[in-house]
Amino acid sequence: MSVAEGGATVRASPASLKRLAKFRALLEGKLAGGEVVYGVNTGFGSLADKVVDSEHLEELQLNLIRSHSSGVGSPLPIPVVRAAMLIRLNSLLNGNSAVRKEVAGLIMGMLNRGVTPLVPEFGSLGASGDLTPSAHMALTLVGEGKAYHDGRLTDSNKALSAAGLKPVHLMAKEGLSLINGTAFTTALGCVAVQRGRTLLRASNSALAMTAEALGACSQPFQEQLVGMKLDPGQNSVARELRGFLKGSRRMRPEPVPQDPYSIRCAPQVHGSLSDALDFAEKIVVDEMNSVSDNPVLLEDGEVLHGGNFHAQPVAMSLDLMSLALSYLGVISLSRTHFLLSKTPPDRKYMAAKPGLESGLMLLEYTATALNADNAKNIYPESSYPSNVSGGIEDHASHGVNAGVKALQVAANVSRILAVELICSSNTIGEAEGGLSEHTKVLSEFVRSISPLLKGDRSQSEEVESLAGATLAGKLP
Repeated sequence: MSVAEGGATVRASPASLKRLAKFRALLEGKLAGGEVVYGVNTGFGSLADKVVDSEHLEELQLNLIRSHSSGVGSPLPIPVVRAAMLIRLNSLLNGNSAVRKEVAGLIMGMLNRGVTPLVPEFGSLGASGDLTPSAHMALTLVGEGKAYHDGRLTDSNKALSAAGLKPVHLMAKEGLSLINGTAFTTALGCVAVQRGRTLLRASNSALAMTAEALGACSQPFQEQLVGMKLDPGQNSVARELRGFLKGSRRMRPEPVPQDPYSIRCAPQVHGSLSDALDFAEKIVVDEMNSVSDNPVLLEDGEVLHGGNFHAQPVAMSLDLMSLALSYLGVISLSRTHFLLSKTPPDRKYMAAKPGLESGLMLLEYTATALNADNAKNIYPESSYPSNVSGGIEDHASHGVNAGVKALQVAANVSRILAVELICSSNTIGEAEGGLSEHTKVLSEFVRSISPLLKGDRSQSEEVESLAGATLAGKLP
């Protein structure tokens, strides 16, 4: 994410550049010998039986990029596209895709100089690779389409020129090598895992604040109890909660009256996301460091054909991420409901004049609507059937769709947590005696964005601002 979001510099090792030259020479030797290689001097997909004359091989690659740039919808976020560029570059530098160093060099130059292709979110099936979004990425490399330069959208040629870069002229196989892989599904997996870890910590933080606001029992988070269940996620969450609650005099040791499950069972629920994140991260990291092209060359010159471009493992993990992230929203809403139900009659919903004022009442409605949207988004995209290209491509992962959905769930959860934080902050009010240091600092941060309620006001912008800070990892 240091490259995708932070603009860290990208470099290729001398060994990688040597591998590029070696494999490129192998491919050019095959072409010089008149060998027919799928995707190099043939058509694509169900057109694989059409052999292309040697004088049209460069045109073939450019046509591939143009025809496959068929995406629609809103642009994918710039960090996602930059992550995809880096992932594709990493795969190409293995050499097996047989591209020239000029192609890899231009991708590096774009990453290092702030040129990011405009890539629409819909069009990929995540089966023959992320063909459509990758083609839009490649379109900028040849000086066509649109791209951002330092955040400003313009024609790709202008963006490249402003960055001191020139388009590349694609040679045999290079267009196919740029689009035939799982770069965008994997990029979305990277961002989803990173945001998932950020939201998990934020959820634990919000839970600790709510538990103190309500004077909850501390026993459900004790190491002796939680450790009896051999679940790493649950134990990790409870450990972080104990750290957040250290020094609190608000928590009570007595288990009666019982706290609601949204507090008492939070280590188990939050912990399920922790486990899912560990599972997803391994799959995503493995995919980032794989060669996902087709066909590929071996060092002895043999050409192998298969399905390494299929994104099913990452797509499956992204569907799991949507589901696991949604749990945080569901349980946070339950805590918000409990917080508001415990407000005293003369301060119902933390209104100064209940009846005349509605206080925080409608924030619960907003969180409920967001959870309803998440319920729609947890349907597994990777289970959807597909049969395209004359029946040759008869199974798809729909990984990009799964990733876009996971990021939407994450955004919704950040807003739901913002609602809980605002309600918890107002429940504590100005009586901060006995609070843990964590909750004091967190409460101050929340109130810097959403001050304590003194009378009815619109809180839409406050929720959005706090959600943005939460998703960006700025919560104490």
